[in-house]
Amino acid sequence: MLLFAHMGLALAAASPSRRLNLWFVLLGSMLPDLIDKPLGELVFGTPAMGRTFAHTLLFLLILISLAVYLRDMRIASLCFGVFTHLALDFMWRSPVTLFWPLLGGFPQAEYMDPVSYLQMLLHGLANPVVLIPECLGLVYFLYFLREHWSEAVAQSRKVAGMALQMLFKSP
Repeated sequence: MLLFAHMGLALAAASPSRRLNLWFVLLGSMLPDLIDKPLGELVFGTPAMGRTFAHTLLFLLILISLAVYLRDMRIASLCFGVFTHLALDFMWRSPVTLFWPLLGGFPQAEYMDPVSYLQMLLHGLANPVVLIPECLGLVYFLYFLREHWSEAVAQSRKVAGMALQMLFKSP
């Protein structure tokens, strides 16, 4: 799956819950790719190795343990997003990665430069199994933004203000 399927479908699945923080679900829905895609390029030399550590059950269990230990619904919401990401990536089809390190190392992928990798991902949109969830996810993501736009703007201003304070705080 690509960006919108992960974000939109995770938000749609979480929206009936009154306890989950949808902003953390949104972050969690992309967290495995935010970690593993750059890591694949840096550590393994190709973005095609973009399903490693954060696409494992171990990563999810560590996050769940942290959420339980800290009793933090934001981290629990993050876990929900990560779980939906793993489900939408059909990670059960790659048990070596999902159950890493129990079944050995990560499967090696052929080298691909970043442009070729992006082209491969976009070519996947020709497949209805990819295109339909992407379209559904995009529709729900746009609906979510429309419903939560003022909250998003307020949060962005708050974060930007805190960042500026930290930047210009005198020692």
